[in-house]
Amino acid sequence: MKKVVLIFALMLTSSLTFAQDTPPVEPAKEEAEPKLTAAIDVVYPYLWRGVRYYGDKVAFQPYLNYSITDKLSVGVWATTNFSNAADAYNEFDWNISYQISPVVSIMLSDYYWPATKNNLDWEKSNYFDYSEGSAQTLDLSFMFDFSEKGVPLDFQWSTFIGGNDYKYNDEGVRTSRAFSSYAEIGYTKTFESIGVDIRPFVGAVIINGGYYGTDANGKAGFTFTNVGVNVAKEIKISENYSIPVFVRYTNNDYGVQEFDAADNLIKTTRNFFSAGMTFTIK
Repeated sequence: MKKVVLIFALMLTSSLTFAQDTPPVEPAKEEAEPKLTAAIDVVYPYLWRGVRYYGDKVAFQPYLNYSITDKLSVGVWATTNFSNAADAYNEFDWNISYQISPVVSIMLSDYYWPATKNNLDWEKSNYFDYSEGSAQTLDLSFMFDFSEKGVPLDFQWSTFIGGNDYKYNDEGVRTSRAFSSYAEIGYTKTFESIGVDIRPFVGAVIINGGYYGTDANGKAGFTFTNVGVNVAKEIKISENYSIPVFVRYTNNDYGVQEFDAADNLIKTTRNFFSAGMTFTIK
């Protein structure tokens, strides 16, 4: 997902007239110094846009972010259960983002989610394989944060523009790229007296080629995959260190489906509770 807008300003001053009398003054730099941040999230279970990936295991999610300028940054992110079990999950991503304005930013993300060695049903493709059936996708996101305008409202639109995201007909034959798209809106209310942020949110898959799951009949389409509320608070450990924690309720209309040996649907779980904390390294 990820048109970059660059703005250059060139200023000419009358100080050039006095160049022989006074030493030149170097203009102030507008760009922020490069900054590296690192942290690790510990979450249970791992939910992404309302989709639960595999079993009930604790996920460890380290990430790095490097600010090249005050507008442009790059990052890497990973999640793992430190397990080779069939119900374990691993993922490695990179992203590049640009702040177009105080309200609007754009991000291109690359998702790579290969199977563990004991999982016989999941994709096991190589890292540079973006073909049908691979474990790789490219996601383009536009994010809007209106808090700079005094309104604690945020909105996101994300569309897959590459990798394993296709439409299929009733015979299971690939017909075209799906361009599966997800949209989410949230509103954050801060209770300063107790240091708690509460964010109700509504997320839906607007276009779905099957990447975000299917209904009980195996059909993919518009669905609310991520509707709920997030409660977050920072726990102060020392004068200079705090640990952000969260608890979240999520409803996914497709949910997680369980089948018997004859491939009959026996149970669908649509409601999920998750929790986690962040340990900042730098």
